[in-house]
Amino acid sequence: MTANFIIAAEAVLPIFLLILLGMGARRLKLLTDLERKHVNNAVFQVMFPFMMFYNIYTADFSGVLIPSYFGFCVGMLFLVYALGTVYALLTVRDNPSRGALIQACYRGNLVLMGLPVMENLMGEEALGLTTIMLAVIVPLYNILAVATLEVFRGGRMQPGHILKKILTNPLILGAAAGICAVAFRLELPEVLLQPVGQVASAATPAALLVMGASFYFQSVHKNLRNIVSGVLGKLIIGPGMALAAGYALGYRGIPLALLIVIFGAPCAVSSYTMAQQMDSNAELAAGCLIFSSLFSCVTICGWIFLLKQTGAI
Repeated sequence: MTANFIIAAEAVLPIFLLILLGMGARRLKLLTDLERKHVNNAVFQVMFPFMMFYNIYTADFSGVLIPSYFGFCVGMLFLVYALGTVYALLTVRDNPSRGALIQACYRGNLVLMGLPVMENLMGEEALGLTTIMLAVIVPLYNILAVATLEVFRGGRMQPGHILKKILTNPLILGAAAGICAVAFRLELPEVLLQPVGQVASAATPAALLVMGASFYFQSVHKNLRNIVSGVLGKLIIGPGMALAAGYALGYRGIPLALLIVIFGAPCAVSSYTMAQQMDSNAELAAGCLIFSSLFSCVTICGWIFLLKQTGAI
């Protein structure tokens, strides 16, 4: 259990260090409001699409994908998303906060948490299925996020306009390019793949630096109720539902353990960037990201302990 806590802590500690670095840059006036906006635009328009492409392009699809498990994970994702949407519609008044809260409830930081937690917990044999599910679930995260934030921008509902925004979203385009490259077995020369990987690896640090430079703790009080709801939904309710359903359906070992990170990982780093770019409540998104990352060390270890005590993993 101590080893699992350490791996979870090591996965989220860099998040806080980069956020603090961004806060320090703001306090030292190294980043102006205009510069933060420009960097955030670069992260959203360039770095995140490269990251989506690279993660899918380099994924190992040699593992065995269980069709029923695939359907279960996708179905649970849509169920958690639907429940989060209903809750937001019933309890939150303004649309920008609704979009940010819904995104916080279902969208996890799989890229950062998935592989290290699963390798530590279940060994290298877990990496095949984990990588495949990351390549499937992360694009779905982004499609749902784009649709949600676009719908809750406010104004008149225009399905055609919303569909166009989804299809032209940089993250969706990056994922689509990665899927096409894998489907048609395109092989990028190393001279191209290396800079793509370098840009992809810079996406998360840059996003966290900008978020730290833009985040003010005064905003926590204003968004406290929704932050608590988002963190509880992401770390407790969502994974609790998925693990209970998976256990009841007979999943054990690696497939059941993988549900912990698919549904119980903290909020995705890109959730703040997208919220800021799409006129959502970026302060709420940042609060959910920071506090879900903080408490995920405890909750992930708690879920692991529970499953080990029952002999399910």
